[in-house]
Amino acid sequence: MPALAPFRALSRLGQLYVVGVIACSSLLVLVLWAINPISGAKVATLVYLAIGTQIAALLPIRWRDGVQTVADPLLLATGLYAPGAGVGTVAWLALFDGRLPGRMLPWWAFIFNRAMHAFVHVVPSLIVVMVAPDAWWNLPVRTALYVVISVSLNYLMVARAVSFANKTSFWTTLSQNVAGISTLTSTAVLNFSGGILYLLVSSGMPVGYLMAPALFGFLLAVRGNVADAQQQRELKDQTLELAAQALDARDRYTESHSIRVAELSGRLGDHLELGDREGEMLRTAGSLHDLGKIGVRDDILNKPGPLTEEEWEVMRKHPDIGADMIEQHSALRDAAPLVRYHHERWDGTGYPSGLKGEVIPFGARILSVADSFDTITGPRLYRQSLMTPIEGVEDISRRAGHWYDPNVVDALRELHGLPGLDLAERPEVPRRITNLRVLQSSPAFARLFAAIGISSLGDPMTQVATLVAIYAATGKAGAVALGFIAQALGTIVMSGALGGIADRFPRRRLIVSLELVRAAILVVLALVGRSVWLIVPILFVLAMINAIVQPARQAAVPGLVPVGQVGRANAMVAAAGTLAGAVGFGLAGLILALTIQSSGTTVLFLVDAATFAIAAVIMLGIPSLGGGVTTMRLTGALRRAWSMDAARPHLAIGVLAGFLLAMSFPALFALAYKLSTNGAQTYSWLEVVLSAGVFVGTIALGRAMSIGTMRTAGAGLLLTGIFSLAMTFNPSLLSVAALLFVASIGNPIYTVANQTALVEAADASNRGSVMATRFTFVQTASIAGIAVGGFITQIDPTNGPLITYGVLGVGLILLGLFALAAGRGLSNPLHGSAYEEATMRAAAAHPRVK
Repeated sequence: MPALAPFRALSRLGQLYVVGVIACSSLLVLVLWAINPISGAKVATLVYLAIGTQIAALLPIRWRDGVQTVADPLLLATGLYAPGAGVGTVAWLALFDGRLPGRMLPWWAFIFNRAMHAFVHVVPSLIVVMVAPDAWWNLPVRTALYVVISVSLNYLMVARAVSFANKTSFWTTLSQNVAGISTLTSTAVLNFSGGILYLLVSSGMPVGYLMAPALFGFLLAVRGNVADAQQQRELKDQTLELAAQALDARDRYTESHSIRVAELSGRLGDHLELGDREGEMLRTAGSLHDLGKIGVRDDILNKPGPLTEEEWEVMRKHPDIGADMIEQHSALRDAAPLVRYHHERWDGTGYPSGLKGEVIPFGARILSVADSFDTITGPRLYRQSLMTPIEGVEDISRRAGHWYDPNVVDALRELHGLPGLDLAERPEVPRRITNLRVLQSSPAFARLFAAIGISSLGDPMTQVATLVAIYAATGKAGAVALGFIAQALGTIVMSGALGGIADRFPRRRLIVSLELVRAAILVVLALVGRSVWLIVPILFVLAMINAIVQPARQAAVPGLVPVGQVGRANAMVAAAGTLAGAVGFGLAGLILALTIQSSGTTVLFLVDAATFAIAAVIMLGIPSLGGGVTTMRLTGALRRAWSMDAARPHLAIGVLAGFLLAMSFPALFALAYKLSTNGAQTYSWLEVVLSAGVFVGTIALGRAMSIGTMRTAGAGLLLTGIFSLAMTFNPSLLSVAALLFVASIGNPIYTVANQTALVEAADASNRGSVMATRFTFVQTASIAGIAVGGFITQIDPTNGPLITYGVLGVGLILLGLFALAAGRGLSNPLHGSAYEEATMRAAAAHPRVK
């Protein structure tokens, strides 16, 4: 935190806030001591945790965006062990971080920090103690909830205090703090380890007290490694700055030029919403962009007047000289093309290679604008007058589309408070795509996104209701498998025979009508009865409808979002579906627990019917979802899709993965009954765990540079396979839930990558057919997978489910390795695919290319 103002310099409102937090925190701890004092049996352990907390507080990690302490996991463990007064006391007394009050920070900040930490740990500790105290899953859920509440309160309270102290906007301060996503993520993950510390010290056994320091030592080791990495990063930044100063010192007419170019390049990259890594690389390239001038004679470099043509020939060599030097260092190699081509011009009249348009690396286009701007607004001995910043921006703007990339020029204008240029012809910016950007850019997609989320809320309720009814009537996993097979057969019959229907008819009218039909069927099922012979045919019909609706939705996405956002949009849809599914499974378990089985399934069917109806109403507000290609044949979708060379490998991967993943369906249901006496509720909660993992996977996938690739799909399959196999080695309920969670993270990574690759391989006229073909192939493979999984599960009533998971785990590992090997490399966004393709073509013709 930067130097803070003394208390008297704070505004009146700021002083009231600080005093209020200190008073509330103190009073809260005192009242809790009076109401529920710590028992003598807990005092020794509390002192033990307080000592560890104080040691950790003296070892903070100082990030560029703030400070992180490894004391947080110990405070979390204290909050779980001694909620309320216990953790509040430790936070007040054991968080001295080495900064002396009155000398290194104001007294008010010293006291406020302790009061704030006490508050942000007392509140969640009192909340989570009420969460399912007797459930087997309570510790991970309580720990996760504790982390979310404490981290959220911490960021909010610190941002409020800093905004008062620095007289800045609260929301600006908060956004700047939260923008340090690496700090936020690492804080949450590190804090979660506090649950493990609590497990050790609350065991009541001496071994727990012996093992806790080992875990704490591991945290300190992690802290040391992270701190070293941060120190190395600072050392690198300072070395680059020193190198830039040394280069500028040699040219007495460009004092601090490289440092200013590095800073402006980073700001332009941030404004263009590139990633953090790209921003750092831009600053690195900016610091070194004139490195090649070390090979230019002093009489040319320091000539007070304009250069002759011969002198310019020498000067034009400096980008190549600098890039060649940079290429010798692996850590800087990605910066070499940016340095080599930062004097190229958009119209191809630049040097050293005369590159044109998008073939020029995007990072080099940014450096070009930053370099030119500083050159024309900075001091030059041979120029009689300087341009003001606004004059410099306008001068560069006049050359947009000729010398400079219009998008970069617009970014420079917006940094100086000027509107963008009215130019129709402009390239795509490889900016970091955020979920909010996708929703804001397409209100129609936002509606589709909401409709899918609501519909997905009810789907798991029907699944639980039908499977519970089937298993209750038969008591056999094979009968449950029959339900899955009925769904798969319905999908195959519809999408295999009439796969072109999602392209032939207008998709909005088609989806809305079928959603209402599904709602009506579920109402009938709830009212008429739930015999196995009725449920299985209805599952077949519902699957036929879903075989039309699902591909139609997927095919509609590329037409609703801008180019380049399809992968992120698919990841968002998957995240919404899985999050809603997790809530749906949780509600299903709760409804079954609170009602008798027959009435509970009736409620589940009716709720799902309502979600389909609501989704249909929402989609009525979307102008168009595409489709309506009257020349498209309803039949022949499989042949059309398989004939596409770009789609065929992804379809093949989908078939094999569909077979292996489907083996887990009957195995998971049987495993729930094997691990618990209440199999129905356990299955619901395991589905919640699985859905939570899938949700985490979709969030992680959203940060990927490229989603629709074979390599991304392979990574997801490998992750799922490894942890599915691990489930077979420790078949306790807690370990199965934990491993299932991690394994399920890979599922959406594979699925969304596979789907995105296919919709990007198709065009607007046949996307529905391609996605219907994927449905057909995957569901056909699923029939075989479910049958094999159900067969293996029933062979050995004791170990059958675990054997099934072992087989599918090995298969997914092998398939994932194959996909990783077959996948293509990713394009560097600062280079651009056009430049990399041109480089590859040139490399094939020449032994070395500059």
